[in-house]
Order: sequence, then structure tokens, then C-alpha cells
Amino acid sequence: MRSRLTSKDTGKIAFVSEVIAGGTAGACQVIFTNPLEIVKIRLQVQGEILKEAVGTAAPIVRRSALTIVKELGLLGLYKGASACLLRDIPFSAIYFSCYSHIKKDIFHEGERRLGMLDLLLAGALAGMPAAYLATPADVIKTRLQVVAKKGETVYTGLFDAARKIYKEEGFKAFFKGGPARVLRSSPQFGTTLMFYELIHRMVPFPGDEHGSPADRLRQQSQEMSSQATLFHAEHALRILHNANYKFGSFSQQNIKLQPASQ
Repeated sequence: MRSRLTSKDTGKIAFVSEVIAGGTAGACQVIFTNPLEIVKIRLQVQGEILKEAVGTAAPIVRRSALTIVKELGLLGLYKGASACLLRDIPFSAIYFSCYSHIKKDIFHEGERRLGMLDLLLAGALAGMPAAYLATPADVIKTRLQVVAKKGETVYTGLFDAARKIYKEEGFKAFFKGGPARVLRSSPQFGTTLMFYELIHRMVPFPGDEHGSPADRLRQQSQEMSSQATLFHAEHALRILHNANYKFGSFSQQNIKLQPASQ
């Protein structure tokens, strides 16, 4: 999306286009991540239930990931997808926009080639605001995807969950686990984007003949610098030619003949 929305003339992308590109990426990934999220959450909650059941007369039944998938079915795997979209679209819009500007404005991408540490820090820093600001949507998504135990509140939808959480637990409940999300997402996405950038340098995308916009901008700068150097050299030679300067010859006026005895 960034490649499509980047100006071919300047090699730059507008801020609004950056946000759209990031949000589009976040929306596309939900197709693959939502089923994995709901199975993961069910397995995690199952572990807590099994711990509580130890020492009681209640039968302990362990369910595998495949069993959970069969129980949920295709439509069930996308339960809470609206909340997942609500989380991943703003997360990716914030994350990729911040990542791009941190690289450009703090680490001066385009003026020099960024190293591994620069890429890691840029990704980690961008992950902090993105992870924390997307926490409310993550809280709602988790409540929708977890099977409610006896006596717990049952949520029927996105707005129903938001209303009940606010009414029963207050506004602060929407940011429960926010710092933990930052501690997880920041190094995770920092490492992911660092290796992505490094691998992209070694293995360019199909059809990506000119590299990234930053690489193209750097190449244009080098070409302009070379052209400026040639212009100055040509200008200097023209001045010497107009002055009738003869290379490799001595001026007869400056040669003094010495006596033969000397």
C-alpha cells in the first residue's frame, strides 16, 4: 500500500496516505489472526479452569486446539472479529506511521543507511503508543472471545461489551493490561520490522527494481551530486580555455637564457 500511495516523482508519501496504508494492512491481517487469537484465548482460559478444578469433584477434560476449532466451526472462529478490526486497524495505522517518521526524523533515513540497532529501536519505539492506545479494543475483543463462566457477565456484541464494562468496572477497565501489552508488543514488533528490513535489502520484492522510496531518493541525490561535480569541472575548463591557458607548455616570457659558460 505504501508503494502504491508513494509519489513516483518525489519518492515521498503523504501522512494521510501513511495512515491509510497502515490501517489497510491491519484490516487484512484479521482474516488470519482472529481464528488464531480465539483458539489461543480458549486454551489459556482452559489452563486456568483446570487449575481451579484440581482437588474438586468436577471432571477435568483437556481440549486440544483441534477440538476447539471443531467446536467453534468456521463462523465461530471469527467471533469477535469486529473488535479485532477495531484493535488492529488503529494499531497498524499508528504503528507504521510512527515507524516511518521515527526512521526519517530521528534516525535520518535517506541521509545514511540505517543499521540493525536503528531499525530495532525505531520499531520498538513505534510499538509503544500503538500498543497502549489499542488496549481498549483488545479488552473488548478478549471479553467477547472468552467463554463466560457461571456467574460472569455475558457479552452479546461489541457495543454491549463496551457498555457493560464501563458500567460495571469503569473507564480504567478499558486500559487493563496496557503496560503489559506495551512490554510485549514493543520488542516483538521492533524485532519483526528489523528482520523484515534486513531481509528486504537482501531479497527485494518481485518487480521492485529500484528498491524502496528511500533508496530511490538516495540514488537521485547521488546522481544530482555527480551532475553538479561534472558541471563545476566543465565550468572550470571553460574558464581556462577562455583565458587561452596552454597546458604543458612554458611561457616564453618567463624563460631566461643563461650564458653558455654557466
